[in-house]
Amino acid sequence: MTSTKSGAGKSEKTKQKIVTTSRDLFAKKGYSETSVRDILEAAEISKGNLYHHFKGKEFLFLHIMEEDHRFMIEKWHEEKQTIHRAIDKLEGFAELLSQMAINYPLMRASEEFCASAFSSDEVMERMNKIDVDFDDVMRDILLEGNEDGSWSIEHVESKVKILLSVFYGLDVLYKNDTMKQKKELQKEAISLFIHGVNQS
Repeated sequence: MTSTKSGAGKSEKTKQKIVTTSRDLFAKKGYSETSVRDILEAAEISKGNLYHHFKGKEFLFLHIMEEDHRFMIEKWHEEKQTIHRAIDKLEGFAELLSQMAINYPLMRASEEFCASAFSSDEVMERMNKIDVDFDDVMRDILLEGNEDGSWSIEHVESKVKILLSVFYGLDVLYKNDTMKQKKELQKEAISLFIHGVNQS
């Protein structure tokens, strides 16, 4: 039993070493320019060791994205406990998305990865799960706003997609803006959105 636990611990330690090393490589070189050989040499492991833990480079990168996504969602759930009004939660979530875009060292690699042609249904399903989590956060905020009188929204599902697209679009198109400038744009976008839904 002890040797089994020891083996499992060693295996987990190796897996974490692969993840940590690969994260640094992806951040420095990007997704496309980081090769499996680069990962093997930097982590000082064999190809068999890598493939024992991950099916390939894309699954390794996907695992890293999922780890970071879980961290962000957990951070949001902590932050929202201190925010009481739905409109403030909307601004807070938009700001969190922007902070991630500005401070995330794997942003360029993530964009490359998402632009890749995935050959695996599993990769697509797991990527879609990340999008669904963001949808869930936005949906909860919009439904809460309907309840507290911040707005009156019909067809919530379409509004979820529209608002997330607006926030993502602001980050992509104006990625060189400061955080202060982005916050002002987000506030104006939210104001226009609320005015629009309340007039309809």
